Amino acid sequence: MKYLVQSTLAAFAVLSSVAAYAGTQALNFEIGVSTVDQVKSSLAKQTKVVDSGINKFTGGPMLKTDGSSYEIEGLNEVLYIFDDQKKLTGVIIDMNKARFDSVFQALSGKYKISSQQRPFVGNQFARFKTQDSVIEMDAPHLGFQMEVRYIRNDLMQKFNSQTAAEAETKKKREAAKF
Repeated sequence: MKYLVQSTLAAFAVLSSVAAYAGTQALNFEIGVSTVDQVKSSLAKQTKVVDSGINKFTGGPMLKTDGSSYEIEGLNEVLYIFDDQKKLTGVIIDMNKARFDSVFQALSGKYKISSQQRPFVGNQFARFKTQDSVIEMDAPHLGFQMEVRYIRNDLMQKFNSQTAAEAETKKKREAAKF
């Protein structure tokens, strides 16, 4: 009986720890889990959803909505990026830069800050890490908008490596002209 209780408690502990970890959430959708059909059908009930083509890094579809239905002050536009398996791999939120501090506070209460640059004047940037994603806030000094990006780790790696390769190719092409 004692072993039955112990094994039941151990199984419950394992299951609850697995259930306690949920992937990164962005606007009520889970990165790496939500599908294009789930996102599209959920959003279609609230706002206009526009197909935005195929993402060059993931090979998957993209959806775009305006910010009116989210009930978040200053939100202008949201881009949902999916991989070739039609799983959500990124969410890019375009919003008013004046919201940087309040969004930063909300995110820092939920996620671990991995880097930040928050001068009184100048570009503001913050990066948060989760188990499966990176969340970045980017507010350029000369502008009124900022981006809040939820990007799954594999998409971030593809973006970084492909961008570096494109920059190297451009550099070689330019050097060959001299």
